[in-house]
Amino acid sequence: MPKFDKPKLNKSKLNKSEFDGSGSNDDGPDRSKSLPATAQLPPVQLDETIVAGPRPKKLSQLERLLMEMPNFHISPLGIPADFAGNDSFEVKEFESKISKILNVKNIDVNVKKLTKYLEYLKQNIKLPCRVTGREEFVWEEEYVFGSGSKKEYEKLKKTHPSYTDTFTILQFEDVFDLDEGIVARVLRSSDKKEFLLPLADLEACDESSPNYEFLDDYGMWFANY
Repeated sequence: MPKFDKPKLNKSKLNKSEFDGSGSNDDGPDRSKSLPATAQLPPVQLDETIVAGPRPKKLSQLERLLMEMPNFHISPLGIPADFAGNDSFEVKEFESKISKILNVKNIDVNVKKLTKYLEYLKQNIKLPCRVTGREEFVWEEEYVFGSGSKKEYEKLKKTHPSYTDTFTILQFEDVFDLDEGIVARVLRSSDKKEFLLPLADLEACDESSPNYEFLDDYGMWFANY
């Protein structure tokens, strides 16, 4: 059964010893040598602009994402809302909600937290659950947005899962990784073919059901943290 990978974000880590002098470095400067005389030092151009007041609070990845969306803005309280002021997304409220689910303060995605979230979803999502794709699956992007042949696309959809299909979640797999997150075994409604799909790529068909919120919260968390 086909599985579709998501690009993995590699976060580089800084070497602490390079900044605080805690590590040894045989090739580093000899601190025992005296500094050059003041007259030998090059002149330093100072920026005369001084900004008073506290530094702005660092935005979370989700807040930065929402700021880049054309229909959203972040208010001074950190609340993104559309320009008409009709719909709003409470970032802090969402983060607090996920924090309670995981029972941690730092909600960044890792394997341990995925394991906790999997157990939470198993206990709360009622199966079977009818779902569809949130957006185009990775393999479909070439055909939906690129120059892929429509004829070939329709042929491949017979053997590949499409975001336009409807599926029934049969169970959650116990094996997962940081690229795909939690994986669900699903049954396609049209031909009863089974597939393994990343849960973050799916949403419940019934928007009024509790399952919709459970899947939506998980997808938002996994994609942005």
